[in-house]
Amino acid sequence: MPNALVDRLRARGFVPPDYDGGGLLNVAGTVLEVLGVRDETDPPPLHALHPSLREHVRQVVVVLADGLGLGQLHALCASGDMPFVASILERARRHADAQLIEATTIFPSTTAAAITTLNTARTPQEHGNIAYFIWLQEFAQVTQMLRWGPGVNRRGSYFDDQRIDPREYVKVQSVHARLRQRGGTSWVIEPEIFRNEAMTRMHAAEANFAAYFLPSSMSVRLRELLEQRPWGEAPAYIYAYWAGIDSVAHVSGPQSADHATEAALFDKALERAVATRPPRDTLILLTADHGHAFTDPSKLIDLVGDQHLRSLLRNPIAGEPRLAFLHTDQPDRVKQHLERRYPGTFFFLDREEAISAGLFGRGDPAVARERIGEVLAMLGDDRAASIVKVDGQVFRHRGSHGGMGPDEMRIPVLAWRA
Repeated sequence: MPNALVDRLRARGFVPPDYDGGGLLNVAGTVLEVLGVRDETDPPPLHALHPSLREHVRQVVVVLADGLGLGQLHALCASGDMPFVASILERARRHADAQLIEATTIFPSTTAAAITTLNTARTPQEHGNIAYFIWLQEFAQVTQMLRWGPGVNRRGSYFDDQRIDPREYVKVQSVHARLRQRGGTSWVIEPEIFRNEAMTRMHAAEANFAAYFLPSSMSVRLRELLEQRPWGEAPAYIYAYWAGIDSVAHVSGPQSADHATEAALFDKALERAVATRPPRDTLILLTADHGHAFTDPSKLIDLVGDQHLRSLLRNPIAGEPRLAFLHTDQPDRVKQHLERRYPGTFFFLDREEAISAGLFGRGDPAVARERIGEVLAMLGDDRAASIVKVDGQVFRHRGSHGGMGPDEMRIPVLAWRA
């Protein structure tokens, strides 16, 4: 990604996304490639994945540990909190049917964009679910993009209205649909409450849904599927999701005892699901949608309460706590105001420059251009901003993401045969 903006970002210590073979997008490309259904419209697979891990694979399992960045994984293994994953890392060091690939997530480094990328094998620029909060012109309000509902409310979706079909707002086809069309099958293992969520209905409707009510049961569903193989001899993709590491990192911080305890529970669940299976025809990829940067709640920047800033914007602020999307007809005045009030705090990206640099991916930028705003104000170090009040509340998280810091962007792809 040679580009003047990318060079400036790297000089400031930021980590741009890799869409060309070393990123989360390429995990989706790898699934399609290994199962023999990838075509020329799909992204390349992970370039670094050793050929021996791809050979004679009939099932690919992607386990997504929400919020488990690369640095967090290394720290948790070193501290003894994740002994099973540490044992796979040791296998990777010995090149014993295992490999650790140090990858990057998409940009922005956030769940709504990342999981849609995994479900579609398309970049945020292509699929349009670019951030957690987006101004959607279709509904004339800031929208929370996991449930597609008003951002200022904790609950509710536009699709609760049965007259509104979520499929009308889907920009790209899912990997699950493409697998089915090409003779494969897929399963999604997620909490029962996700079954009718907007993200599932929009980007995983063609997959079989294996629900769990408690996180510990994720491993039970995964083990059952691997033992029973209801897909027979067809190529199969299983996606399993664990939410807790992200949740506790937000509330308590990515270096907290709470975070370590949740990671230990995940480690044990993963071990129970796959440890006793002999190396055969299953490739497992443990990865994350993003990592977490520690953010100091006492340093929270109150953008949502900045009335002068609001007077310079067409629409309310959207984006992420570490990456504000600012829709404005006065971009220079917006940047001047924020620089005067918070000198040296924000790294500003102009919309067209960011799109040209490929930060949001490839493809037609029309949807991205509409949704991200003319100015992007990005934070680093231990800073975050309040951009939307949800049910009147301001969140003071100790862990945040959405920006381009190393802890947010660098993710593991731990691959092994089991």
